[in-house]
Amino acid sequence: MVYLQKYLLSIALGPVQDFVQAARRTRDLWFGSYLLSDVSKCVATSLVDDGATLIFPHKESLSGSQAVANKILAVFEGESVVRVLDRAHQAATTWLREKAQTAVQALQRELSSCRDVFDEALFFRQVDDFLEFYAAWVPMTGTYDRDRRRVEGILASRKMLRNFDPNEGARVPKSSLDGVRESVLRISTNDALIERALRRMGIRPGEALDAMGLIKRLSGQRPYPSVVRVAVDSWIQAGMSDERFRAQLGRVSETLERVLKEAPELDVVSSTRGRDGSEVYVPDHYKNFPYDGKALLEGFFEQEEFRQLQERYPSLADELKRVVTRLQEIRRRSPQPYLAVLMADGDRMGVQIDRMTTSDDHSNFSYRVSEFARRAQDVIVQHRGVPVYAGGDDVFAFLPIETCLRAADALRKLFEEEVASAAASDKPSLSVGIAIGYCREDLGYLRQLAQQAEHEAKEPDRNGLCVLVQTRSGGDPIRVRCRWDEDPVPRMERLAAWHQRSEIAHTTGYVLEQIGRLYGGAADEDIVAGELRRALSRRTVAGERRLADDVMDDITSLFRSRLLARQALQDGAATAALQDCASWLKLGHWLASHAEPEAWQNVEIRAGEEVDT
Repeated sequence: MVYLQKYLLSIALGPVQDFVQAARRTRDLWFGSYLLSDVSKCVATSLVDDGATLIFPHKESLSGSQAVANKILAVFEGESVVRVLDRAHQAATTWLREKAQTAVQALQRELSSCRDVFDEALFFRQVDDFLEFYAAWVPMTGTYDRDRRRVEGILASRKMLRNFDPNEGARVPKSSLDGVRESVLRISTNDALIERALRRMGIRPGEALDAMGLIKRLSGQRPYPSVVRVAVDSWIQAGMSDERFRAQLGRVSETLERVLKEAPELDVVSSTRGRDGSEVYVPDHYKNFPYDGKALLEGFFEQEEFRQLQERYPSLADELKRVVTRLQEIRRRSPQPYLAVLMADGDRMGVQIDRMTTSDDHSNFSYRVSEFARRAQDVIVQHRGVPVYAGGDDVFAFLPIETCLRAADALRKLFEEEVASAAASDKPSLSVGIAIGYCREDLGYLRQLAQQAEHEAKEPDRNGLCVLVQTRSGGDPIRVRCRWDEDPVPRMERLAAWHQRSEIAHTTGYVLEQIGRLYGGAADEDIVAGELRRALSRRTVAGERRLADDVMDDITSLFRSRLLARQALQDGAATAALQDCASWLKLGHWLASHAEPEAWQNVEIRAGEEVDT
């Protein structure tokens, strides 16, 4: 009689951060997350096919559209767990090889002969060396929580003992994306035909790409919206109610389509349409303008991309400038060149998992987390955003600045509904960081800002929202951080509406900031409150009229709310609360001045409804 042992398996896949961050385009960023998620699904599916029972991710998430994390936990009963893990590893390697082959075929289709410009041996060597696969397993003793802690400890130790295989590199340029692996492209920059073909594939002339970078660009040829398209979306949507604007936008689209066909070697425009003409991975309304939108930004006609178009295709450049200028005249302004980068992460998730005493409890919790990830994508799209990644309790997305606050609030409420409601105590929460930056800034820098905002949202007491605004001109960013139980989004929108209606002078926040600096941390609460009242009573707006009573009440209530929050954390709470008020007012003014004029018109303002903590 064969005795079957029951094992608890834990698998970690990588690389994660370094691979995902190696990106120059939003499609690089999205496809890096997508690829790792699909590798995880491939491994999990192999385990299920071999009779394993998944705990995390939940089995239903394998067939859904949402991403899954790079961590797998499962129960397997059988004679040899090693053979099961070997098959799972092989399944992931085979899947990666198929993706690699797809990329090679795409390159061969575009280039009649790629032997002189592509090192196939180095390419597949890098593909085979890419995946990090770590696994640990323990016999189950009947005490699930203890078994889980043990297997996770063994896995952590295994990950510390990394494999350092010899690198069979070559004396060639390193990848342009991360500078780690060697480029597999050997391309002469003076071949016009190859240059045009590479542009059609999203590869700039002279750009060095390693195997995984090339796979990011070529797999499936599925486009992804640029950050510029997200930034100009509000401007486009606001103009769609004007028949003249819609007609002129159509003329701009026709001209940009000509640029794509006649000058594909120039980096003037990219499309959000697939090669079959369909829009993919974008909100439905992007079909109104399925292009990146660089040409709509102020100053574009002084940029190098347009100058190259003028030199090579002067009549096409003149036509593009004419139709875009007319479109801007109809709207009477150019789009604001800013967008929001949102990152969200669950708090105290480990605490909840540590309390689970059975694998069924853990599996049910995984199902709730999976449902959150699935629905989170819809939340982002409903707020006119573009999801990059939504897997487990993590969300990463690009959003217009007018909708980012409500999207964050909707994600928080969804997390409470799907995940936190299942906890009896120490309920998990969702901390959200929003970084607002210039849309033509380096993509890695924008992502870094969002990571910083997410980190600050978690400090010092989690369950937070942090909004960080970094202007194009540089300097210290505007930074606002608070807890979700202060219900911050309505207040932020209300302050933006006050500023947009000229109820608050734009200098008010800076005046409060100066007062806070003057007193430092030594001021008494009553003194600071008195200074706040005097500052508000002195600040005037257009027409030399004083602030309305409801506006003053709103700002005073904000100070009280921040004072209560600060008193629980530090000495000098009064001046810190005043500085918080200054930051909130500066944020309100920035949102009012950089959003579309219609953005805050429908914000309902009711004095006396503020939430104190």
